[in-house]
Amino acid sequence: QKVARDLYWEAVCSGDEASDWLKVEELLQQSIAKNPFVGESHLVLAQVYLNMERYGDAQMQAEEGLKLLLEWGSSWDKRMPWEGWVSWGRAMLTKASEKDWPHTSFGILSLGLVK
Repeated sequence: QKVARDLYWEAVCSGDEASDWLKVEELLQQSIAKNPFVGESHLVLAQVYLNMERYGDAQMQAEEGLKLLLEWGSSWDKRMPWEGWVSWGRAMLTKASEKDWPHTSFGILSLGLVK
């Protein structure tokens, strides 16, 4: 569990540049392999895949992350409350199914706006 946590934290703290996404993907995959029961790892990986426009992979990870969060009923990564993780997972799942993801800060902030 400690190794999985450390890999997750390294991934979360990595840069936001496109050149970092493959490294972050690998770290999260390693974290998930060590502890596949944590929903947040899958959701962060879903976000990486959305940034890479790998919508099918993003959808699978978002579905798995949401399933695990709903089974737990509690967040593992306490930086955000459980309801926030569920909401973020649902937003990513919707955007993955639409094959659309914003690539600007305002676009990300606007995900909660009503169309």
